[in-house]
Amino acid sequence: MSRLDFPIALQLHGKRVLLVGAGRIAEGRLMQLLEVGANVRVVAPEVTEAIGALAASGRIELLQRGYAFGDCADAFVVFTAADDRSVNRAVVTEARARGIFANAADAPELCDFTIPSIGRRGPVTLAVSTSGQAPALARALRLRAMAAIGPEFGTLARLLGRLRKLDRGPGRAARLQALVDSDAPALLARGEAKLLWKSVRGIWAARPRSRFIAPVGPEVSP
Repeated sequence: MSRLDFPIALQLHGKRVLLVGAGRIAEGRLMQLLEVGANVRVVAPEVTEAIGALAASGRIELLQRGYAFGDCADAFVVFTAADDRSVNRAVVTEARARGIFANAADAPELCDFTIPSIGRRGPVTLAVSTSGQAPALARALRLRAMAAIGPEFGTLARLLGRLRKLDRGPGRAARLQALVDSDAPALLARGEAKLLWKSVRGIWAARPRSRFIAPVGPEVSP
């Protein structure tokens, strides 16, 4: 029986992440880590032009040498994508000995976690996993799902986040759910911000237990 993944969403902003290797796969992983604000240290004897440029600009720390025991010491999480599988195994072994989760590219048997196929619409993140068994299928399913999720859902997520912070009254969950179930996505897709805010105010006005009155409505943009 194959192992199943337990899905989580890691908060890596500002955290130290070690990436061993600097080839094509490592470069793709690096871009994903920088997108979420991770503090990345790359260890590799040779690097791609893009990784070299990121190091030169100060966006990453680069140790241009082979992996050495101790490189995992201060990492929150470790990724390894070296061409040599023995290096990947050594990195994972050290990370686990230090109680650090590790991921080895194209080697699910070495991974404490696998990387899903990811699509984003602003703060909305769609992740499709096949527990490391079929990455090509995960990509295909992710593309199919993302086709049905337009940028308006990212905008709606940001709006819901704002309203959630402003409304601390009882029944908040029901009000937010009512907005999710409304025609808000369609209004956003059509750029009808005034009608959207009319709907928001109507939902909150219909629930008198709330002490929060929705604002008239700042600009709503994707």
